[in-house]
Amino acid sequence: MTDQAQRNIRLTVAYDGTDFHGWQSQAGTRTVQGVLETAVSRVVCEHVSLAAASRTDAGVHARGQVANFHTMTGIATDHLLRGINSLLPEDVVVTRVDEAEPGFSSRRATGKQYQYRMWRAQIDDPFIRRHHLHSPRPMDIGLMRQAAQFMTGTLDFRGLQVNPGKVYDSTVRTVSAIELREEGSALTIDVFGTAFLYKQVRSMVGMLRAVGRGYVRLEQVPALVSGAEPKRRSDVVPPHGLTLMEVYYRTEDARHQGARDEVPQLPV
Repeated sequence: MTDQAQRNIRLTVAYDGTDFHGWQSQAGTRTVQGVLETAVSRVVCEHVSLAAASRTDAGVHARGQVANFHTMTGIATDHLLRGINSLLPEDVVVTRVDEAEPGFSSRRATGKQYQYRMWRAQIDDPFIRRHHLHSPRPMDIGLMRQAAQFMTGTLDFRGLQVNPGKVYDSTVRTVSAIELREEGSALTIDVFGTAFLYKQVRSMVGMLRAVGRGYVRLEQVPALVSGAEPKRRSDVVPPHGLTLMEVYYRTEDARHQGARDEVPQLPV
């Protein structure tokens, strides 16, 4: 690049959230944003500020977190990828670096996919226990799938708010699909939507598990989701089972980033 001009760089990031206090930088704590900004700033020799698609909570993992930053550096994207990763700890990695359009912002996602994992065997697996919830009690997966239908669509999720005191412009959110898959002792729950309230996915999974265990009746779910019931009937599942799998953007935003020509449509 002979004439230096400000560039917009998009990062795709994967991390094990176990030892991070979430994504967002906080003084005195180890966060993904803090670690990543330090590495990127060293490589480009200027201070950078990262914007991210999702501010994942402490203990939550990611395979497809998206972040972007602006820089005057002329370093090629493949060299940026190698340089940044050489300075990162082993529990976070940049999987790709792309040139983004000037107006691209990782915060303007059109959809996200989260996945929650449970391990249902009586004995836990120590090799994967950092990435799933050990849940050995029997669950009726069929009932859970039926309950998931009540949580799909454009709904007011105020009944699943974790922090009722938090003020939102609206608690209406669109969940386009919830998919439950069994494979041996593993149960994965994929949740697709446009945006989510604070800890909403973990609250939804907690509700599904409560239905599967018989603590909440199927016919109670619509009222509990909408907030008609005054008392919470299910737990918020722990963060270590949750992973941000993928973030979706409009085709015109992704076309010049080396991404697919067509961004996948969310399941319906």
